[in-house]
Amino acid sequence: MRRVFVVLNLLMIFIYAISCATVGEKKPKLTQEEIKDSAKVWYAIGKDYLIKAEDNRASYEDAIRNFRKSLYYASRIEDKNDTLLKILLVDYAYSFLKNKQLDSAEYYYNKLISIDSTDPRGWQGLGFLYGIVMKDYDKAERYFKKALVVSPNDPDVLFGLAKVYELSGKKDKAREIYYEAIKKDSDNVALNRSFGKFLFEVGDYEEAIKYLERAYEKSENKEDKDILEKLVDAYRKAYKKNKEVDISKALNYINKLLDMEPDNYSYYIKRASIYEALKENKKAIEDYNKAYELNQNAKILLLKQAFLYNDIGNKSEAERLAKVVATDKEVEDVVRATAWALIGDIRQNRGIRLYKSKKYEDAVSVFDSALAAYQQTQLLGDQKWKDYAAKQISRVKVLRKKAWRKWKRIE
Repeated sequence: MRRVFVVLNLLMIFIYAISCATVGEKKPKLTQEEIKDSAKVWYAIGKDYLIKAEDNRASYEDAIRNFRKSLYYASRIEDKNDTLLKILLVDYAYSFLKNKQLDSAEYYYNKLISIDSTDPRGWQGLGFLYGIVMKDYDKAERYFKKALVVSPNDPDVLFGLAKVYELSGKKDKAREIYYEAIKKDSDNVALNRSFGKFLFEVGDYEEAIKYLERAYEKSENKEDKDILEKLVDAYRKAYKKNKEVDISKALNYINKLLDMEPDNYSYYIKRASIYEALKENKKAIEDYNKAYELNQNAKILLLKQAFLYNDIGNKSEAERLAKVVATDKEVEDVVRATAWALIGDIRQNRGIRLYKSKKYEDAVSVFDSALAAYQQTQLLGDQKWKDYAAKQISRVKVLRKKAWRKWKRIE
């Protein structure tokens, strides 16, 4: 019933509009207050679409369509101190930029500048357009510097300029401007994230951790995979360069990632490497094993377990796993060579123990098997492994000779 009522109302409005047009009746002129209200309403609708478009819940075309309606009214506001038009132009231009309508984006950023050249957002928008989107870094730098002239303490402008320097390869300048921006807005999540990632890329991992952690702490999104992954990698790389780094802090971040994606085998590998650094070898073995269960093409994970089993004294399991890798012809040669080297080391040490126990015949047999393993290392390995195997072969031959002489009672 209600639906019928709505339809009848719409029909009456349509008939009224037609009759007005027929007799030439003019629409009443809107007051300034009505114009402002109309501009605000359409802007609010456009802004809502823009926010939704940022995470794919709407299209930028939806935002553009409503911003266009808002601009129709906003451009008729007589009060030149009214700020709506400038705010609208910023979002309108940005919507065009995100919709890849770059000419329109440039036009409306320039329109904002023509209305108020002291508003940094017009210059900043052009800087972003040319620097981040079009990769014209010289033009982008000029526009960001013009924005700084009118707003020298604006951290967003400094952020944009730092990003342009970063992308254009001017690392020292980028670092300098990033620091300046951070001083002015230390809680800015995007700024801390970007600076942290920049420091990571230039290899300053410990410093990167500081800003990435701040970005994560200040962010409302505690499931931000991008920051979490970068933090885990930053801790691992920082620890590799400096063993004083507290890598145990990385466990919190990798555990969050595993809570989000429990079947991501690469996360288990990263956590295993952290456990290795912490000398928690049994936990590392569990994670490498879980990663292998998720990706059984990654035979190197068996080799990693083999080395860990060897470290904790389970030589038989270490040799068994290493042999699975060593004898698999589909595995890369250098990986097989590594496996054979481990097998050779295990057998060599076993032979030494037998020799010390005066089981000389058994020692000779085990030394022979060690030599065979090292010969496979020489056959399959790169120069590093060839050199290692040659050195071990020479040593084992001496040990074998001594065991053989004892066995034959020559000595």
